[in-house]
This record gives sequence, C-alpha cells and structure tokens, in this order.
Amino acid sequence: MTRQSQFSRRGVLQALAAATGTGTLGWSGDLLALGDRKVGVARLDLPDLPDPRPGALTDLLREVSHNSSISAEVRPALVDPGSEALFEHPFVVLSGDRGFEPLGDQALANLRLYVREGGLLFVDDATGLERSAFDDSVRRELSRLLPGTPLRRIGRDHAIYRSFFLMRGVAGRMVVQPYLEGLWLGDITPVLYSRNDLLGAVWRSSSGGYALEVVPGGERQRLQARRMAINLVLFAVTGNYKRDVVHVKTLLKRMRRQGGYGE
Repeated sequence: MTRQSQFSRRGVLQALAAATGTGTLGWSGDLLALGDRKVGVARLDLPDLPDPRPGALTDLLREVSHNSSISAEVRPALVDPGSEALFEHPFVVLSGDRGFEPLGDQALANLRLYVREGGLLFVDDATGLERSAFDDSVRRELSRLLPGTPLRRIGRDHAIYRSFFLMRGVAGRMVVQPYLEGLWLGDITPVLYSRNDLLGAVWRSSSGGYALEVVPGGERQRLQARRMAINLVLFAVTGNYKRDVVHVKTLLKRMRRQGGYGE
C-alpha cells in the first residue's frame, strides 16, 4: 500500500526538524489537536525593510491564545529567507511600509520551495495607500517567486473566511482593498496578501491600549480585523493538503548537487 499523508504547513516544520514524516492536525469542536507543541510565527528579515509594527505579531499570538484553544508562542522568530531556518516555521509574515531590494537567489529559491511544500507566506502592506512602493516591491518579488502565477482575488468561499470565525469580508487598520489576494498552486493558496495593514489593527502600545486608530469603521472594524487575524493563524495551522510526504532536506541537497534552484 502506498504511504500517503496529510502534508500540512505544520508538516513543514516537522519534516525539517525531525527529517521524517508529517503530523496530522484536526478539529474537535473548537479545539485543535496539536499535542504539546506551541504554534508560532516568524517574520521575514530583509536588510532594508524594518518592521513597521514592532510587537504586533506578539499581540496577534496573544489574541489567538486568548480567543481559541491554541497555545501560541508569544515571541515570534525573525528569520532570514536565505537560511534553512525558514523551514522551521510553518507560517511566515512579510510586512512593510516601504519598497525593498530584490531578493537574492538563495532567498527566492528557499521561499519557492517553502510555499510549494506546505508553508504559508502572509504579506501585509502597512502603508494604507492605494499605491505604495511596498506594493510594487511585493508584486515584483511574487512574480519572481512563482513565474506565470499571477496574484488573484480571494473569493468569499475561501477557507480563510471560516477557519475559526465566520467572516463576511476583510478588514484591517484601513480598508484599502475590500478583499485579499493570493497565489494559487492548484487548489491551495500558500501566499496571501492584504493591502489593509491587518497587523496595524491588532498592534498595542506599551501602555496596553491599541496603538493606532482604525478607519473608517472604528472599533467595530477593529473587531473584524482581529477576527480576520485569528482566522489567518488558524488557517496556517489547519490548512492540510493531500500530498505525498516529501523529505525537504533531501530536496535541498539535491538542488545543491544540481548547482542551482529551479523555478
């Protein structure tokens, strides 16, 4: 009998950390069966792109722990996309408020393998502008990441709208674009892109209150943004894919032997 498994985003972490097999994630009411492991997230560290919302990922993970049965790591990692440490995290975030230089070949190849084998990349434009240098840079890099795979609008039937809370639309600190965009690989979306500064809506100041005003909808809009942010994390850890088990470290070694990273 052919060995099959649910190769999930969580499985990316386990495949590289343990170099064997994958785990299974499942619902039991509103409880996720994650054993004694904690769910975490990493921010992509680019040399010319400072974090526009320092501490917002920590605030998001606290929201997840408070509002669901998931135990979340409250200290997000900072990861260089050019390093193999990328593959230790099933969920990574790229956020910014300015343009950035093109990714190097190693970083681009790592990210390509990452999204193809179950990782989730969430991109958050923090500018609140209809046209921004960050958006230009993101679209440039995503076109290099998966050539020939354009960003597409995410429909309301997508799992991101029901992974925990039932959502009717998107929200953030602002509503620059009333929908999410994504890159599709078959029937999966390993890249999700928000133009609405989602992290800005959950970001708290040192005093404990919210750091930024939410416009135009005020606190009602913030509530929807908080729910969307929680849905995002839940989607990252429950979006299982039916795929053959892949030994990711073996793939990395094979690509090195071939002298490059294919598209």
